[in-house]
Amino acid sequence: MKELLLIPGPTPVSEEVLSALRKDTMAHTDDRFAKIMSDALQKTKILFGAESGFPFIIAGSGTLGMEMALTNILNEGENLLVISHGFFGDRFVDLGHALNINTDVLKTDAGSCVPLETIKNTLQSKHFHAVTITHVDTSTGTLADVENIARLIHEVSPDTLIVVDGVCATGGVPEAFDDWGLDVIFTGSQKALAVPPGLTLLAFSQRAIEKRKSMTKTRTYYGDILRWMPVMADPHKYFATPAVNMVYALDASLNIILNYGLEAYYKKHQDLAKKVRGAMETLNFELVSKNPAPTLSVFLFPQGVDDATFRSKLAVKGVIVAGALAELQGKAFRMGHMGSVTEDELFIAIKKILEVCEEMGIRVDKGKALDTFLES
Repeated sequence: MKELLLIPGPTPVSEEVLSALRKDTMAHTDDRFAKIMSDALQKTKILFGAESGFPFIIAGSGTLGMEMALTNILNEGENLLVISHGFFGDRFVDLGHALNINTDVLKTDAGSCVPLETIKNTLQSKHFHAVTITHVDTSTGTLADVENIARLIHEVSPDTLIVVDGVCATGGVPEAFDDWGLDVIFTGSQKALAVPPGLTLLAFSQRAIEKRKSMTKTRTYYGDILRWMPVMADPHKYFATPAVNMVYALDASLNIILNYGLEAYYKKHQDLAKKVRGAMETLNFELVSKNPAPTLSVFLFPQGVDDATFRSKLAVKGVIVAGALAELQGKAFRMGHMGSVTEDELFIAIKKILEVCEEMGIRVDKGKALDTFLES
């Protein structure tokens, strides 16, 4: 029995992408690989809506992207504002402290969004050299209104650099680096891009690059964009060995996504989210987030349902979902519906969830749940 991996990343990987991953490894300075890397970098710009941005594809996880974002634009002692909607927004706070950056944070209860008025008042009270926004926080499933937050920052504090964590958003949610006036955006390969874990993709604006050039000291070597920029401009050049086979896989997946059409790919995520949520609502599983992202759902358990029992029974049936994090641990579970996952696979998952609910004594109307999924 093949498992259905429906956690919020890593996500299922198609046979076409796995086939690309399995190709013979070639020299990282080979003309053929340089062409693949250059093509993937151009597609990364399209993905982010960053025609004016400078793209990077680096071996490492999304956390590397977070660190590169801050180390390349903030000196020690400068001010950072973190807009956090959950566990992964809070990670910017930990990172800021580790880098000796003066870090303030705006937070809300799990599932809520920080109000624009609160952000405005905070920006007016103090100068921040940068603001971070997690586009989709994987712990709560909350979608941040990046466009309007960015517009507000440009109005109130135009010199402030804007950093967006797109790890659980990019590909599944529209992003417009140029139009929104962003300065740094990054994502990971293992979410909506449907590639195995191992790559972080980034784009930097010209003013973010100029900020890095003005810094006399950076607290990273591997993550220094000035070391990587010559390689990204000409992949024949060398700084550190790229993950050659992972770049094959990424390029294959980006081809699939762009041939499908970005708008259609966004709509696919919206449609699948609506189907899953409609079915789960009939079982009295409520969404944590008041502004849920289309890439994953975080569902609160009905009264009396034990988290570990529910997920372990589901795993026996071949469906893997994730536990919740932080204050939601034990109270909710997280289900991804992004990337290459199909409607048929999610239909099977809902049927298995119905079976587990029956086994645990939860009253269900199978027909209503499945009909709601199909009709949503």
